[in-house]
Amino acid sequence: MMYLKTGDLIYVPAHITLMEFDETIDIDPELTYVGPSPVKYHNLEKPTNVLLLEAKSTNNWLPVLYKGEKMYINKSDILPYQEEK
Repeated sequence: MMYLKTGDLIYVPAHITLMEFDETIDIDPELTYVGPSPVKYHNLEKPTNVLLLEAKSTNNWLPVLYKGEKMYINKSDILPYQEEK
């Protein structure tokens, strides 16, 4: 298990999807829970490094900074920082 902290650089392999969610939609978990709706996504064609904005999460998604935008990545898709080649 990898220990992460806010501000870490995270290596993201190619073919991973970053998501942007609409966090303004209020979902009643008593009725159903599908989570916030995605409003934008990026499918990475090549590996890249992103900045971790928050290390703690109550679900499987972590906020990262990608090309100046706050996006979310699934925890299972991240690896420790690697120099870009």
